Amino acid sequence: MKRVLKLLGALVALAVVAAAATLLWAWKVTDEALARRHASPSIDIAQEVRSAPIDAGERIVRVRNGCPDCHGKDLGGARVVDDPVVGKVYAPNLTPAGLGKWSDAEIAAAIRTGLRPDGKPLVIMPAHEYQHLARDDLAALIAYLRSVPAVERSTPPVEVGPLPRLLYALGKFPTLLPAETIDPSRGFDEKPHEAPTAAFGRYLASASCSGCHGSEFRGGPIPGAPPDWAASAPIRLGADGRWNLDGFVRTMREGRSALDGHALRAPMPVSVYRKMNDVELAALWNFLSTLR
Repeated sequence: MKRVLKLLGALVALAVVAAAATLLWAWKVTDEALARRHASPSIDIAQEVRSAPIDAGERIVRVRNGCPDCHGKDLGGARVVDDPVVGKVYAPNLTPAGLGKWSDAEIAAAIRTGLRPDGKPLVIMPAHEYQHLARDDLAALIAYLRSVPAVERSTPPVEVGPLPRLLYALGKFPTLLPAETIDPSRGFDEKPHEAPTAAFGRYLASASCSGCHGSEFRGGPIPGAPPDWAASAPIRLGADGRWNLDGFVRTMREGRSALDGHALRAPMPVSVYRKMNDVELAALWNFLSTLR
């Protein structure tokens, strides 16, 4: 019996040492990635920003891309997550008080490629979605951010916790630092005419749904999400004959499935989608209903 207990103790000690070594390795890998400087693209967009329609930018920020979900209703910065396992992530201040010293090109690079002006990567900035914004929409977004009231608020520095560090080091959380997954030289996507078409729906979905539901909208665990977040659902609606446009629109507007009445779970931004207009929702439906 003593031999067995000694063996078990040795195995437990070995497991603890191995776990500690793995975590230290993950910490080192992530620290190196956080400190790495990338070549930031030069996006000459200032002229378009000056002439961009601010109301269009407001719709992109507050409805289509849901920026207030992370940055706060006033866009002055807010807590995204504060958890000992996941870490401490506060979205920064996007008002003129926070971005006043940034050029239009630097803001565009941050949104489109996930890079700060110094070339360091932004953490959990969904640039992998926003890289699909057309040039005119990106300019309108920046014009709106320039126009909002300044909010004098600072946010704590980002602290990446052990779980996302481990997932990142193992290649399971590439969107921790989206800049590493984006080709900064890729051209801008073309924006289809805003109409209830599948083409416009694909444009909207690529820039607002793919971050959680995946680039093919098959759903699954959300990389790096807090432990209490449910996996995202597949939204390949063409494979389920029970759905129709009316049911889809009611689900988005009411936050409850039109099929069985269950409430849509966080982090599904119900407050955002219920603000979408008929054209936007019909376009999303016409795209998602083609997916099988």
